[in-house]
This record gives sequence, structure tokens and C-alpha cells, in this order.
Amino acid sequence: MPPNITTVVANVTTEQLPKARGGSGRAFVTFLAGNGDYVKGVVGLAKGLRKAKSMYPLVVAVLPDVPEEHREILKSQGCIVREIEPVYPPENQTQFAMAYYVINYSKLRIWEFVEYKKTIYLDGDIQVFGNIDHLFDLPDNYFYAVMDCFCEKTWSHTPSVPDWVLPTVP
Repeated sequence: MPPNITTVVANVTTEQLPKARGGSGRAFVTFLAGNGDYVKGVVGLAKGLRKAKSMYPLVVAVLPDVPEEHREILKSQGCIVREIEPVYPPENQTQFAMAYYVINYSKLRIWEFVEYKKTIYLDGDIQVFGNIDHLFDLPDNYFYAVMDCFCEKTWSHTPSVPDWVLPTVP
């Protein structure tokens, strides 16, 4: 059974709305939860995008448990910080890893960022070493992803697939 998602209208200020760079409404998006060191990875991501001279903002979807200090650090790095409400898994699926499920299900809130025409989700712990703005120019109505492979030795017989491209329903 899929999680029940209730749409909540977020308090978004005028300065948080997409800037008019040709009216593109494009943004990179990442996610942050908790008060741990994960904020350092998001800062690194923001710095990498800035160093690569990306013309698009980094929007950080944060759960309510992200401390104000971490939010201010992200804002000081030029990030747009947007609080999202947690999405809880169905009750019959909470017996194993409730916190983990809440984090994963809550990422679905990113689909509610409808003020952007196109977004690209980046994990908060990746490093950007070159400009990747061209990814926004890929055709619409597809879901693009890279294979998440942590390269276990037992996967050595599996062919490497560099990209996944799945058509979406317009």
C-alpha cells in the first residue's frame, strides 16, 4: 500500500521563488534531515555547483528536525531552504526501520515543488566537479537517473548501465 501523502502549501517567500533567468524556473534539489554532519555534504554540493558556475539555484528540502543553525549555514552558501512535512509510511510497514522510511518517503515531497518547471535531484553527498547545467536541456516527459551501484564484488557479472531513461506520463 503506498503512503498517504497530504499536500501542504508551504510558506515560500518571494525571494525563494525561481528567479527570472529567462523565465526558466529550473533548480537543482537536494534533501536534508536531522542534526548530523550531513549538512557538510550539502555545503560541499552547493560549493561545487557554485565553483562550476551553475546558473541554477540549489533548493534544499529540509525536514522540521534540521536545526536553524544548519539552515542558516545553507542560506549563507546561497541555497534556498524549503521546509517540507514528513511523510510517514503505512502503519503495516513500520516494524523495521521507521526513521529510515520517513526520510525516504518524505523525499516524495519534492514532487510538490511545482513552482519550478524542471528540477534535477542530486544526493546531498555527491561532489560536482564540472558544470552540469546541460542536464536541464534533456527532453521533457522522461525520468532520468544514473544507476546507484556501490560496486559489490558479487555484482561483477552485472553489466554496467550508465544511465536509465524512463518515459513518464505527460
